[in-house]
Amino acid sequence: MSNVVNNRLSVTVDPQVITEVKNKIDEISTLLPFLTGLTKDERRNLPKINRSNKVFVEDALDSMRQNGDILPNFIKLGEVEKDYSLYNDLKVLALELAELSEKVNDTRILAGSEAYSTSLLAYKMFGVAANSGVPGAEALHSRLKERFSSNGNSITEENEQEDQNQNPDNETDSSDVGQS
Repeated sequence: MSNVVNNRLSVTVDPQVITEVKNKIDEISTLLPFLTGLTKDERRNLPKINRSNKVFVEDALDSMRQNGDILPNFIKLGEVEKDYSLYNDLKVLALELAELSEKVNDTRILAGSEAYSTSLLAYKMFGVAANSGVPGAEALHSRLKERFSSNGNSITEENEQEDQNQNPDNETDSSDVGQS
């Protein structure tokens, strides 16, 4: 469990900002109407440019430019040049979008982790309060325990060790041992 005192995020996003970001994503899609999707098979089976064969493509393009009279008419140098140029232009965008996507996903993971970790701590504290006879705590703990159990995360004596391994900073909550 993360240290709830070390809350790395304390942010809310105005719904208008989310709407603006979604509009800008739509704007990007509008600026690049030719973007296409591939099937899993296409993605797996299409020959791809990589570090090792990029120089080959560049050399082949140079050779086609200098010796176009050797090539048959169905090989269109202009089309190959356009494809290669598009490949390079989109590579720059893809890198920036991947970096942004990674930051969005990482921030989402961190926010979820903080919410879940603190929820686990609160659940344990409700259990301690229930065992101490605090009025209303038993009902809160039971309701959360039911939810926790329905997600396959029930803390039972058998799961206690697994929970300890996943969260070595947690102490075992004896109020939950053997209860289900």
